Amino acid sequence: MAVAFSEKEKEFIMAKLKDVAKECLGKYGARKTTVDQLVEMTCISKGAFYNFYPSKEALFFAVIEDYQNSIIEGATNKFSTTGNVTIEGFAEIIYELYQNVKQSFLMNIIRNQEFDYLMRKLPDGLILEHHSFDDIIARKMFSTLNIKDGIDIGVITASLRAVFMCMLHVEEIGKKDFDRALKLLIRGLAQQIMEGVSDNE
Repeated sequence: MAVAFSEKEKEFIMAKLKDVAKECLGKYGARKTTVDQLVEMTCISKGAFYNFYPSKEALFFAVIEDYQNSIIEGATNKFSTTGNVTIEGFAEIIYELYQNVKQSFLMNIIRNQEFDYLMRKLPDGLILEHHSFDDIIARKMFSTLNIKDGIDIGVITASLRAVFMCMLHVEEIGKKDFDRALKLLIRGLAQQIMEGVSDNE
């Protein structure tokens, strides 16, 4: 017979599952982590796990979304407190965001090239919903910036995703010049989307 959890217990288990999932993603990656590992570390039954998430991939996706929201919230706060953000200021904040990712559990997924694996395992509707959510978050993040007229927020978020995907190809791009190339790409994007002058003008 299934155990009925109180709301407080549900919140605790959800938080614990996400913490454990983040730890496992950092250590083992998405493919090698099993539901058995997750439930053992969380001290719940496998049946209870499926009351919270339909699959381990859905849990991993939720963890990645939470992390994405936290770093974007941080960038949004920096944009809003900086005042009149210049092209260089924008590039620096976005570059810091990527450096944050570089130090996180996500790098294990990136190194193991597991994003494609996760996307294949998730329902199409969830991925579309995620991209729509990306646009909402981006509108919030860029609301304090002087964006050029006619620039589509969806194109900006797609461009940032494209820059982010460069992190999958550090070896091919070249480790020695990667960080400088990343900064150049971000600054180039900033020049394309932002009105106003740079710090050097």
